Amino acid sequence: MANVVLLIARREIRDLLRDRRTLMIVLLLPALLYPAFIVVGLGFAASLMDQKTIIGIQGAGQLPKVKFHPEAFVVGGTYIAEADRRLDDPAILTEEGQFRTRYVSRKAGQTVLKVVLLEEPPEEALQARRIDAAIIIPPNVLKDLDEGKQPEIRVLGRDGDETSKLAVKRVEDILGSWSDDVRTVRFARKGLPLDFDQPLKITTPDAGKSSDVKAADELRDVMIKFLPFLLVMWTMAGAVHPAIDLTAGEKERGTMETLLVCPASRQAIVAGKFLAVFAFSYGSSLWNLMWMTAGAVTIGQFLAGPIILLGGLAWAVILAIPLAALFSSLSIGLGAFARSTKEGQYYLLPIMLFTLPLSLYAMTPGVKLTPALSAIPISGLSMILQNLLAVSGEPVSALSWFLGVGSLLACVGIALAWASWQFRRENVLFRGETGLTLKGWWKTIMSRADEEEEAA
Repeated sequence: MANVVLLIARREIRDLLRDRRTLMIVLLLPALLYPAFIVVGLGFAASLMDQKTIIGIQGAGQLPKVKFHPEAFVVGGTYIAEADRRLDDPAILTEEGQFRTRYVSRKAGQTVLKVVLLEEPPEEALQARRIDAAIIIPPNVLKDLDEGKQPEIRVLGRDGDETSKLAVKRVEDILGSWSDDVRTVRFARKGLPLDFDQPLKITTPDAGKSSDVKAADELRDVMIKFLPFLLVMWTMAGAVHPAIDLTAGEKERGTMETLLVCPASRQAIVAGKFLAVFAFSYGSSLWNLMWMTAGAVTIGQFLAGPIILLGGLAWAVILAIPLAALFSSLSIGLGAFARSTKEGQYYLLPIMLFTLPLSLYAMTPGVKLTPALSAIPISGLSMILQNLLAVSGEPVSALSWFLGVGSLLACVGIALAWASWQFRRENVLFRGETGLTLKGWWKTIMSRADEEEEAA
């Protein structure tokens, strides 16, 4: 029987290789999409770096123009007489049409800030889109600071405008740093330590990391969550279209009857078709994993470190096997039930509807892998893969491995048994023009029930 199964599988694979539509979806589409995503992503980042965000300031004349560096207030932790200078000396917010460099943090993807002095109402400039955010300096701001008061500085933006919201966010960060400098001077003038308002020194894991390393860490966290999702989706896509072609497609072409009259048993036919679809599904997952790796390595060249672990990718290659087997068996069964290719596409839609929430659940922040969650098909395997891709992921217990892989294999066995049962029903393989309607589906189900009662 093994030779018959392999013979049928080779025949089906040969037919699939002749189908240009299947090859385009499985092989050509990823080869076009991934390079396009990389080029678009890098181009988007480059355009953001060149884009200028205009910030308008009203009342800038209330601020001093003398340059002063607050670092000179204290030498070796000792308060010096230079701190007796006026409080408005370090309150330099802008210089030469830009915010002071010490207040502007240039991160990846942030735009260049340009400062303009407003001679018109800030609301009009915002509505006319001549500026993206506005800073309103109140009168007598320095006098109020000298007297220990708390003057109010307002920041305005356009409601519902994403560019304006990002500009307001950056202005808030700049004003926060500026406020820290002003507070530092106030402490120095009163003879207090510069860190008087910070009773504790807190060191975080990211404290000593550069911005490039932090960006690589953030991107790695996203890849750990997103890579299993992409693997599941592309593995499913690699199984659905070949399965439709080998089942409902053969019914349309009239070649199903020729296959059924051959000496091979129905179980051998199902096994051969399953192997052919599995080969395409697993090949699609490997093909996409290769492009994911190439994209991650390419992006990693622009960052401080790698954003993907090769050990986790090796596990992804192994875990794609039960995933491909699950989608192949389900697609064969549903494709056999369909009368035509178009109808088969409708029947296979529920696979995607059930797969999406299971894959997205594994991406939920804070969800930890437990034996109970590992037993959920697709979700459990995705969470196992996330732990394997993580730099410091939790070790996967033997029970989680057994339940995660075992639940998928159990589903594969059930789906293959159901597909074999479909091929043994003549009213399924040669059913009439019922069409994809609720009435036609009900007639098919009832006719099967009648046959079972007669056989009993």
